[in-house]
Amino acid sequence: MKPARDTVILCNRQINGSGSVGKLYVITGDDEFAVKERSRALAIELGGEALEENPAVEIIPGDSDSLKPDEIARRFLEAMRTPPFLCASKLVWLRHFLNFDVFNAKDPVPVYTEVQSLLTAPLSEELTVLADGFNLDMRKQFGKALKSAKIEIEVLNLPKTNDRRYAEDRRMSIRAVCQELGKGIEGNAAAYLAETLSGDSGLLRNELEKLACYVGEAPCITLADCQAVCSRTPETVSWEFTGAITARNIPAAMRLLDVLLSQGEPEMRLMAALSGEFQKQIQTKLAMQQLNLTRVNARTFDSLPQELRDRYPDNSLLKLHPFRAFKICEGAANFTDAELVRNLELVRNANRSLVSGGGDRRIVLEQLILKLTARSQ
Repeated sequence: MKPARDTVILCNRQINGSGSVGKLYVITGDDEFAVKERSRALAIELGGEALEENPAVEIIPGDSDSLKPDEIARRFLEAMRTPPFLCASKLVWLRHFLNFDVFNAKDPVPVYTEVQSLLTAPLSEELTVLADGFNLDMRKQFGKALKSAKIEIEVLNLPKTNDRRYAEDRRMSIRAVCQELGKGIEGNAAAYLAETLSGDSGLLRNELEKLACYVGEAPCITLADCQAVCSRTPETVSWEFTGAITARNIPAAMRLLDVLLSQGEPEMRLMAALSGEFQKQIQTKLAMQQLNLTRVNARTFDSLPQELRDRYPDNSLLKLHPFRAFKICEGAANFTDAELVRNLELVRNANRSLVSGGGDRRIVLEQLILKLTARSQ
């Protein structure tokens, strides 16, 4: 939810407020980068670019290494109680408080109770308060008190991998950042980043900014650009490894296996990635069957009748970007139904060998690569 926007004057700068009473903004969530970025942007909007030099702005460092949480809370309380000096109004910013959960203690330090009482009561009209931080659980006492006081709270959370819209939302976020950077991005490149980068929005933006610089004047970021530039994390290499297997590219798979083993990637995680990939291909074939698709091309999903889309709204392929859906179907078509069943059994057998210590791990994995990429006779 975006903060409501009213107006008062703060040292000749417009800031948000409600006129007769002061205004409180609370920003929280588990996406640390997004919380910090949003709070900084709002603080600048409220107090101007030179926040540290503005006499009408008082910043309380909530992430201080040298101060205990109760001392930070005490300074925050004193700042809110101190009237503005040489200015008509005042902004107090509790910056990046590390743990709001301290307010929920059964027997809290008195200063926490005082802070809560002040925040949940109407603020004096000359005061604007911005508080951002982490671990603000809206189901617990402090969160409930803020909600009961009708305080506007902006929550910025990382996407959850078990959310059914996770992949789609992730790709939309990637495209939105690319648009900000003045770049397009190919469907398979967006899918690569969505699957290989963690949910942290800071890492995502950092990688996309690197890519935007790398491609220069080129209007669009490609999969090759991503593979050339993005950090070689175990996730990105694992993604390329499973891609090499499904493309039956033995040299690339062997090379990437070397990289994964040198990074200390657990064999069990590789087994899980391979098993997941072949299960995904089986699900893709079932989704194609539901749509009565035997062959696909780059235009297939752009030209599907709307009646078919309406009939199968939960079909996994229809939730993807058309080009991404085409590439997934293209990959699934690289294996027969019998080969997919065989490959799942091969992965299970290799997993048993690794768990039981039945052979050198490299030999087991190299033999698995050869068997998975072999065509049925």
